[in-house]
This record gives sequence, structure tokens and C-alpha cells, in this order.
Amino acid sequence: MILIRDLICGMFRNRLLERGFGRVMLCVALVSAILSGCASTGGLRNMATVSKYFDKNTDVVWNAVLQTAEGLPIKVKDKDKMVLETQWIKGWSKTRTTGLILEGQWQARYRLVVQVTGGQGKTYVSVYSLCEEKAPGGSRAYRWERTTSDGDTEQAFLTKLEGILNNP
Repeated sequence: MILIRDLICGMFRNRLLERGFGRVMLCVALVSAILSGCASTGGLRNMATVSKYFDKNTDVVWNAVLQTAEGLPIKVKDKDKMVLETQWIKGWSKTRTTGLILEGQWQARYRLVVQVTGGQGKTYVSVYSLCEEKAPGGSRAYRWERTTSDGDTEQAFLTKLEGILNNP
């Protein structure tokens, strides 16, 4: 019984190899590895998004967004696309330091992106941020590294916007 199975498996294996099945499988595996490596961005795209619907028209909400962003350095202010994007806003990391002895704080920066979308009598506002940190010394002191947002900055912006819209 074992000899018959081995003989059949051997014939089947030889037939697949003759037809180039091994090469096809190798190509499929190689293409899969290449594409999965390209499609994977790791944690670079992690962003906290905070959003809310408002019972106001888009022009009123857009003006309130501009009021809320007053004092922030603006990079993009496109009323046609209803997108507002800030420049990088620098500060210090709340979570990372090099310790009490070295007393080095990591620098942090964020960029807010606000999208306003209207439809069916309501206006949808979405706020998210890109966050980066860099170490206080060493070779890492020259490179900004993408981090995930805790959502506090986005929520603070949306809360301020809500206050402006509720108090005309």
C-alpha cells in the first residue's frame, strides 16, 4: 500500500514539475512577498480621528473651523475642498523622556487636518493629526519618527469648535 501511494505521489510530483508548477508557485510566492512588503506601512498611518455631525450648514461650520484654528500656523486652507491643514506645531512629548538623571525630553510635533463635509441638512467634521517625536540626543536627534496620537489634540479642537458653534 505504501509503495503504491509513493508511486502515485511521485508521478504526480513529477508531472507538476514537468509542467512548471514549481516555477509558478515560486513566482506567486515572490510576488506576494514583494506586494505585501510594499503595502505594509507598519504603524506610520495610525492616526486618531475624532469626528462629529453638526446641525448647521457647511458655510457656518467652515467659518467656525477657521475661528477655532485662529492662532495656529495654517498650511492649507481650501474652502472649495473644505480642508484645513496646519503647519507642524512643535512642543515636548508628554510620555517620553530620557530619565531623571539626563533630564532630556523628547521633542514632539503634530499637524492637524480638518475635513468638513456637508449633506442632508447636516455637516460632518473630521479632525485627525499626524504626530512625530525625536530624541534629545544621539543619532536619533536628527530624525523625526511617526507616532500615534492619543486623540487629545483632536478632541480639544472639536470641543472648541462645538463651543463656537453653540454660542453664535
